[in-house]
Amino acid sequence: EKLALRSQYGLEPDRFVVMGVGQLQTRKGVMDFVRIARDLPQITFVWAGGFSFGGMTDGYREIKQVVDNPPDNVKFLGIVDREAMNGLYNVADLMFLPSYAELFPMAILEAMSAGTPILLRNLDIYEDILFDFYLKADTIPGFEKIIRRLANDPAYYAEAVAMAGRGNTFYGRDHVAHMWRDFYDGVMMNTATAQRERAY
Repeated sequence: EKLALRSQYGLEPDRFVVMGVGQLQTRKGVMDFVRIARDLPQITFVWAGGFSFGGMTDGYREIKQVVDNPPDNVKFLGIVDREAMNGLYNVADLMFLPSYAELFPMAILEAMSAGTPILLRNLDIYEDILFDFYLKADTIPGFEKIIRRLANDPAYYAEAVAMAGRGNTFYGRDHVAHMWRDFYDGVMMNTATAQRERAY
């Protein structure tokens, strides 16, 4: 199925594929994504997402020029139907989001559920929500070093897959339900304790 999907998207079966997901805008680090792709011509880079706000998008003119004339190893897929995203997460070897600012992108959880390793910019917000479930860097050389190693070191890649797997388990339905149950039990216990103290 993965080979068929790669063929559908014009991806070579044996090439390492790096995928970015999100709106095409400056904040998402799209230009860094493309610069890294130029530096790593032996690797295929794919971006799923488009200009959701059209010409009002931050960085529209600069990004549009690259989208219209991408490097040979870069494919901009535009806005992809939600039903097709699972297939893309599965054919990608790495999810790479070089965003300069984020909240909690669902794309990260979706990629983790497919067992796809995650590489992100080292943002403070991720430390308290993604723990050790992802790889991180701050600079273009740093990102490139990690991508090269993932593409060429099977043991390192297996470690990155395991990290994503731990993330998937942590944010899986059962564990999230358990966390909510503990939270509500704690609230009820604190409320009961406060009521008893007021009664005395």
